[in-house]
Amino acid sequence: MSERTIDLAMHVHPKSGDSGMHLTTGEIIRRIRKSLGMTQTELGAVLGYTQPAISQLERGGALVHDVRVLRRVARALHVPLAILVVESDEEADVNRRNFLRTGTIGAGAAVTAGAAGRAMATGSSAGGIRVGASDVAEINASANQIHELDLIVGGDRLCRVAANEVRYVEQLLDTATYTDEVGRTLTSAAAEMMTAAGWVHYDAGRLDQCRRYYADAAQAATAAGDGIAVAHALGNASSLLTEWNGGTPAGTRQAVQYAQTASRAAMSHGGPKLRALMAIREADALGMQDPSGNKSAVTDALSRAYRAYESSRGFDPEWVYLPDALLSGMTGIMHMYVGEHKAASDKIQVAIDGSAAWPREQAEWYVQCGRNLVRAGEIAEGCQVLTENFETIRQIGSTRIRQKLDGVATTVRPHTGVPEVREFLGTWAAN
Repeated sequence: MSERTIDLAMHVHPKSGDSGMHLTTGEIIRRIRKSLGMTQTELGAVLGYTQPAISQLERGGALVHDVRVLRRVARALHVPLAILVVESDEEADVNRRNFLRTGTIGAGAAVTAGAAGRAMATGSSAGGIRVGASDVAEINASANQIHELDLIVGGDRLCRVAANEVRYVEQLLDTATYTDEVGRTLTSAAAEMMTAAGWVHYDAGRLDQCRRYYADAAQAATAAGDGIAVAHALGNASSLLTEWNGGTPAGTRQAVQYAQTASRAAMSHGGPKLRALMAIREADALGMQDPSGNKSAVTDALSRAYRAYESSRGFDPEWVYLPDALLSGMTGIMHMYVGEHKAASDKIQVAIDGSAAWPREQAEWYVQCGRNLVRAGEIAEGCQVLTENFETIRQIGSTRIRQKLDGVATTVRPHTGVPEVREFLGTWAAN
C-alpha cells in the first residue's frame, strides 16, 4: 500500500528528544494490573507466585528479567509481551539486555506481539496461510487492545508493537489466500490497525510515521467501502493536523476539511458515540482554526455531538472510546479556545474525576487544566495544579502530553517571581 489517496503533508514541530519520563517494566506491570482491578495476591494466584513475589516483580526484582516469567505475566494481564519491555533510556536498555540474556528467545521475538508474534512462533509465512473470519476478528481485537493500552501507559512504548501488527496484516493482504468477503473484512481490519498505529505514533510525537499510517488507513478503508473506518482515519488525521500544524492557516483548513468529511461519513454509517466523536473532532478543528470567528460553528458542532451521544441510532465498533468524561473534557477544550475559562475548568475537572481508570487520559486532563488556568491569567493556580499532579503526569509515556507540559513551562517562565511558578519550573526541570 505505497500509494496514498490523501495528502497529509503539513508544517510540524520538530521531533523532540526524550526528557526522562519513563516507566520501568515493573511499574508497567503494576499499572496494568491495577487498571484491571487485580490485587497483587490475585495476580500471584494466576501465576502461581506469592504476593511478596509479585511485589518484588513490580519493584524491579530479579524476576523482571526472566522472559519466561514475563511471558506468563503478559498472558495473565492480556497484553502483548512487547509492552512489558521498556526500551527508552540507558538504564532500561541495560535491563532489556539482561532480560534477553536470561530468556530462551532472541531480541527479534521479544519485540513482536499479537498476530505477528503468533505467525513467527509457528514458523509459518503468510504465503501458507488461508485467512478466515476468526483471523480477521483476532486482528480487530489486537487493534482494540492497542487503543486500550495507550489509554493506560501512553503511546511511546507501543509504536513497535503497532508497527509489527501493521506489517503482519499487510503481509496477509499481499500473500495469504481468502474469499472475496473475507478480503473485504480483512482490508477493513487493516485500516483499523493502521489507524491504531497512527494514533500511538501521534501520541509518541512520531509525526511522519503517523501521517503515513493515517493515509494508508484511509486508502484501505475506502477500498473496503468501510465508512466507519474512513471516519476513524480522517477524524484522527484532523486531530494530528489540529495539534501539530504549527498554527498555519493551510494546516487548520485541512484539519477542518478532514473533520467535516469524517463527520459526514460517521453520520451515514456510525452509531451514537462515533457520530458524537467525529462532531467533536470537527468542533476541535474549527476552534483551532479561528476561535472567535468560528464560535457559532464550534457551538453547532458541539450541539450535534451531544444530540448524537444521546441518540440510539446506528452501530458503534468496539474501538470507539467516548465516555462521559472525555465528552466533558473535549467540551472544556472548546470553551478554552473561545476564552470561556471558568466553563472550561468545570468541564475539564469532570474529565479528571471520571478518568481515573485510564492514566494517560487523566494525565492529559491535568495538563489541560493547568493550561486553561494559565491562559485565564490564573498562573499561580495553573502551576499549582501541575506541580501537585506532576508525578501522575510524569509516569505516562506520551511525548504529546510532555510537549504540552513543556509549552506551559515556556509560557510561565517570565513569571518566576510567583512562588508557584518557581516550584513548577523546578519540578519540571528536575524531570
